[in-house]
Amino acid sequence: MQKSLRLRFLVISWGLLMFLLCALCGGISAFLYRTEVSKSEEVLKTAIENFDAKEPAGVYTDAGRGLVTAVLTPSGRLLGCRTWRIFVSESNLAMLVRQSAGGSDQGSGRAELDGQVVRYQYVKHLGQYWVAVTDCGEEESVKDLIRSYIVWFLVLGGLLLIPVSFLLSQWASKPIEAAWEKQNDFVSDATHELKTPLAVITADTAAVLANPDATVGSQAKWLGSIRGETTRMAGLVTGLLFLAKVDADEIKLNVREEEISELVEGLCMEWEADIFESGKQFDYEMTHGLLYVCDWERIRQMLTELLDNAVKYTPSGGTIRLILNRDRKQHLRIVVSNEGEEITEKDLEKIFDRFYRVDPSRARETGGYGLGLCVAKCIAQLHGGTITAESGNGINVFTVVLGDVANARGGDR
Repeated sequence: MQKSLRLRFLVISWGLLMFLLCALCGGISAFLYRTEVSKSEEVLKTAIENFDAKEPAGVYTDAGRGLVTAVLTPSGRLLGCRTWRIFVSESNLAMLVRQSAGGSDQGSGRAELDGQVVRYQYVKHLGQYWVAVTDCGEEESVKDLIRSYIVWFLVLGGLLLIPVSFLLSQWASKPIEAAWEKQNDFVSDATHELKTPLAVITADTAAVLANPDATVGSQAKWLGSIRGETTRMAGLVTGLLFLAKVDADEIKLNVREEEISELVEGLCMEWEADIFESGKQFDYEMTHGLLYVCDWERIRQMLTELLDNAVKYTPSGGTIRLILNRDRKQHLRIVVSNEGEEITEKDLEKIFDRFYRVDPSRARETGGYGLGLCVAKCIAQLHGGTITAESGNGINVFTVVLGDVANARGGDR
């Protein structure tokens, strides 16, 4: 899959680069050729404009370019002619006028006369045709030079673009490969997380069915285990469904202005008793009277995930703290910190990834499945905010800075 993807990117990028190279070469070639044509046309125009000056034809051209100026009657009879490094017969001059004039008073073109390619202009003046003819030797030289060099340039450029395309294909396919690996990891982790509770439920159910005459009370151990694993699976499925909706951009926030201080304080009071019963201390402080336009149910879900994470990883006797205020830019800021084992730099980089746990061996003990912090991060982003983690001196700190919901995706405004 990945090799095929890289090969496609390689072919596409090489093709696009070659197209750009060909377009660039074509543009340069057209410019060089057109420049030479413009020189010829300028020589002809100058020669006709100064036809009465009676100066030698060579005055109007460079040393290497031939030029003929002549005046003819409408019937094609030559009345006068001046030449410089080129010869055009009277019959050919008359033929140019007859073929090109067609009743018009002026014209120009390109023709082949006696084996040589020339460019000409004529003007009808006082009933006569003033004609200027110059050779196209310089034009042909430029054309031949372009043809010879452009082929080699394209061949060498095509070969040199192969390694460039290879690097571009690697760079372009890396995000897709990372997403593919993340998807595989996601499926693998989800399967693993679901497999364990399903195995426990199957075993407990078999134990209950093995004693069909037993009372519910005597089977409470097994039934309680089944209920616990079912609750665990429900939480896992709910988290997975939420993240899937976030990925599909299907989460719509029901936003309105709330007195966020009062709501957060009420949530803290709900948690206070449970945290105290777990043998830990919970302190919270906040700036009162703060208003914020948000989806409170989602903010509540985010804070619940952060507090639940803090409770799980705070040792007995440790302290959990929540602070609500505004930062220097007047953005709403929520800080949740807890005492506990410090998080390494490596873990801090991945702590918000799905199914990532700092200590996987404690998953069954704490009841977590590595989705809480990822869910919290998604909710913060839905509110136009960010969430960061820091660890030091035995304290782990999670800082949420919430922005303007109107500028965030997911808002039902």
